[in-house]
Amino acid sequence: SGGVALDKDENDEHSFESLTAESDLLPSTDGQVIADLSRTFNAPSPAYSNRQVREMYLDAKAADKAGDRDKAMAILTELREVTPNDMRVVRRLARMEEESGNLAAARRILQLALRNDPKNPHLLHGLGQLERKSGNDSTAIRYYQRAIASDPNFPNPYHALGTLEHSHGNIKSALSVLKEGLKACPENHRLHHALGDVYLDAKALDMAEKSYMDGLKHGPHWGRPFVYTSLSYVSYEKGQIREAKNLLRQSLHINDGMHAQGVIALAQLEESEGNIEEARKIYRECIMSYEKKRRSRSPLRPRQSENENISNQFSKSYAGDKWASVFKSWARMEEIHGTFETAHIIYSKAARLFPNNVNLLIRWAQLLAEHGDVDKARLLFEASCHRAGDRNADPYRLFAEFEMKMLNFAEAQSILFRGAQAVSESSRASVDGKSGLATLFHTWGVCEVHLGNRDRAELLFDDALRVTGSGESDSAIRSLILYSLARLYFLKGEYILAQHCIGLSLKENLLPGGNSRIW
Repeated sequence: SGGVALDKDENDEHSFESLTAESDLLPSTDGQVIADLSRTFNAPSPAYSNRQVREMYLDAKAADKAGDRDKAMAILTELREVTPNDMRVVRRLARMEEESGNLAAARRILQLALRNDPKNPHLLHGLGQLERKSGNDSTAIRYYQRAIASDPNFPNPYHALGTLEHSHGNIKSALSVLKEGLKACPENHRLHHALGDVYLDAKALDMAEKSYMDGLKHGPHWGRPFVYTSLSYVSYEKGQIREAKNLLRQSLHINDGMHAQGVIALAQLEESEGNIEEARKIYRECIMSYEKKRRSRSPLRPRQSENENISNQFSKSYAGDKWASVFKSWARMEEIHGTFETAHIIYSKAARLFPNNVNLLIRWAQLLAEHGDVDKARLLFEASCHRAGDRNADPYRLFAEFEMKMLNFAEAQSILFRGAQAVSESSRASVDGKSGLATLFHTWGVCEVHLGNRDRAELLFDDALRVTGSGESDSAIRSLILYSLARLYFLKGEYILAQHCIGLSLKENLLPGGNSRIW
């Protein structure tokens, strides 16, 4: 094509001399181009050619999709060293850190890249997403607005800002942002879909249906199940139950039925009508299809021995896999309409498919505890703490609360200490109150009250307030901590402080009329 090849490998012998020999053929106004090329070709040779970088990035994507996150992270970390300005690598590495619960690490990666490219809309949008996940919605909004200003034709920040406004109940603002995005990106299916969600919430059903149909028109084939599921919600709101079921079944006929959201919606619709056996059939058949997809055994692989870990029969879950929610939904139904044994079997099966899913282990442990199997529940709580490691304090807190219900306050104290020590000292834990430390310190304070250590309890409640986020989303936990402080001061006979804390608790609570316990 007359240009210089971007890939630089052993067969590329371009030199600055050969380029300058042809420089007389170029207009004099291209002198800056020649200077740039000179710097490029006289620079030290990179560790990898462009072709090798591209292949490594594709390998990282494949490993991530296949569930081999360690391999993907290793490749991306290496790529980041040799290609620090490749925003694809930065964004994917940050996303993987976020999905692993390492919000602080993800934020550092994006902020470091933003210093070198302060107007990059992808980085600004990524930081907005992180702040939103951390509960810092006002900061997220500012990042989204900066991303839109940097590139008005980039649809993602419009979608993120519109859905954020929608989540706050700001229908008018959400409509304004999404319509502005559609003016710039009229064929973006995600914006059409989000607009349909806003109309659906506002009960403008015909307009919602039109927006979803526009999304269907412009969207990719793999995105159709989501549109059909949303269209089923419109039909349901119109009282067209049969049409809603047909649309949900249609969503499961695409992509081999691998649409977790549609499975849950259809099964729960049948459950709501009392069709428990039909709901059970939907869960069973869809999960069998999912397991078939996950099986890693092939005719070329020798059959495993009976003693080999059964979890090895399945490949690792891919990035973004939502099917753990299907298992939890089915188990919940069986707890209500079926038997404990059936729910227990479902959680057991889910744990083999998602061995690192902490929430599954916790819910399974809670089920066993509710039915008196204390020893197995304790083992599962311990396993959930091991899986969470130093990233999140919630499993430790829930384990301790389990022990406290059985009046094992000394055991609970030990568990809470372990969790606080692990998460507080970790560089991977979130520093914005979202690692569960606030609720852990609160539970620990309650535990110390029961042990008679009121002064230590007061210090722990103060620690809980210190690590609680300052945003509106953290108002509920602040209210709870202040309520507990008020009760503690009342027990200590410090009535003025108790009155002060209960007033602050009432001020924090966002519920109309306040919390009845506070009154």
